[in-house]
Amino acid sequence: MKEIYLGLDLCKKNIQMSYYREDKQEPESIYQLNNTETYQLPNVMFYSYDEKKWYVGNSVSTIRFQTEGVMVEDVMGNMDTEVATVVDDNIYSPEELLLILLKTHIEEFLERSEEYVLCGLTITLEQYHKKVYDVLCKLREELSLKPEQFYIMSHENAFFQYVMNQDEKLRNNSVAMFEYGTDGMEYYRIDRKNQGNTRIYYLRRENMKEEMSYSKLFGDVEELDRQFAELARVKMKETYISTVYLTGPGFNDNWIEESKKVVCDGRRVFMGQNLYTKGACYHAKLGSYETDKDCILCTEGSIPFDIGVTIGDTEGRNQFHLIALGGREWYNMKGKVTLFLDGTNRIDVVYRDKVTKEMQKEIIEIHGLPKRPPKTTKLSLEVELFDERMGAIVIRDVGFGKIYPTTNKIYRKEFTVGSRNREETT
Repeated sequence: MKEIYLGLDLCKKNIQMSYYREDKQEPESIYQLNNTETYQLPNVMFYSYDEKKWYVGNSVSTIRFQTEGVMVEDVMGNMDTEVATVVDDNIYSPEELLLILLKTHIEEFLERSEEYVLCGLTITLEQYHKKVYDVLCKLREELSLKPEQFYIMSHENAFFQYVMNQDEKLRNNSVAMFEYGTDGMEYYRIDRKNQGNTRIYYLRRENMKEEMSYSKLFGDVEELDRQFAELARVKMKETYISTVYLTGPGFNDNWIEESKKVVCDGRRVFMGQNLYTKGACYHAKLGSYETDKDCILCTEGSIPFDIGVTIGDTEGRNQFHLIALGGREWYNMKGKVTLFLDGTNRIDVVYRDKVTKEMQKEIIEIHGLPKRPPKTTKLSLEVELFDERMGAIVIRDVGFGKIYPTTNKIYRKEFTVGSRNREETT
């Protein structure tokens, strides 16, 4: 069997998928079966009573008129509700329907590539949604993928992964992107700063939805072209930009005339709809661009520090143990280590800034454990963030086999980025 890797962009109204085969040099995106002009597969489903089978995406538009069944639309939109859908005497929650939608899309594609086996899947989202995130974790289990074969990332990260896997000449200076979606326009820019041997990439996003609403597409397009040209002219003057990407359904050749001259002045410009899915696909195949490189990505939604602990011994020596690696989305900031205390009940929690290398320390003293010989007090330390600002470190006494059984004590250190932490013991 040959290896294949998938990148999936999950949006409100549609999904896009790209694949990376071992015999290809670049990812390829999946077109609609009956329309090679678009990669967008609509988030709709149809259940055929006759076949007892679900159809998804653009195949629904044909099958729904050929057999009796149930149509399910706005699958992602229903994730904010508790509305159940009854199909053939079965009750489906919004989460169950989304799982079926995604799994069916992937399995249908894999059935057309029988000689390939799925070895990696990266999914990128417009924004984090707890229910969607839980469904995607369930999808990993359904596809029998190992944790290291699966990743969920932001659109910002997918954009970065795409840019960094293009020709290096395209990113000699800053790189910009305008995304014109149904909610309006947003502007992204990647700037590089060298700090010794380390390259730090700052990715910022700016909301331009008021100035460039999607409704303008249905009015005076010449005025739209003029307004975008003025907006782009301001942004292009802010810094040196090597390359500009235009993405989103709002961009098309029907109205970009004057603005094209502005963004193309001394820069390479690319327009397309599958940037995020290809960025995710690069990640699925090659891993994070930052891995094994002196490179740090800083975005609004990523956590800029590593979390670990140092444990002091009787001779005053300290050793750092990494729990969670920073520089990634907050919902990917999790990790677990097992440690043995050696003649001390003190653990120093360390927050190590990835850019400045500065370390903030806080002390946890483990009270209430029975006295044990050195290196027989075994602790499990786990960290996870709840949102972009708050998280917790949980320390559990796991005992030392049958000789020194666990006390079941749990020590919890909550932290808020930029403020004091507080400690609880149970």
